[in-house]
Amino acid sequence: MREIKTEIQISSDPDKVWGILTDLPGWANWNPIVNKIEGDLEVGAILSITMSDAKGNDGKSYRSVITAMDEEKRFTFIGTMMAKFIFSVERIIELENSQKGTLFTQREIYTGLMASIFWKKLNEYALPMLNSMNKALKDKAES
Repeated sequence: MREIKTEIQISSDPDKVWGILTDLPGWANWNPIVNKIEGDLEVGAILSITMSDAKGNDGKSYRSVITAMDEEKRFTFIGTMMAKFIFSVERIIELENSQKGTLFTQREIYTGLMASIFWKKLNEYALPMLNSMNKALKDKAES
């Protein structure tokens, strides 16, 4: 198991941040790493996600399953490559009420046989991508 974690303080209430996060069609308007995300926000639902490439065009697409949903606090989804024991990534998005508004945390947990093989590349590319999403969410929520 390998994990990447990012955090950012957002000067907006968690309900506003949650509203932005749960407006899946709106992600394309503010999120620099996702061009499209579709699906229902309920445990067991499948999300179809199209990433953005370096030029902003459609990149890789994948499907994830929502595994946890705690209104205005947390949601989690997991994607797999071929089978979970080969490679999977669990994305955990958490909101915590703070004196300054919302502490927004994203974690990605990588498991499976290929996780250690991909780790160097994941650590190199995923961390800046998550941080860019964090900053874009902050900018959107504080505007």
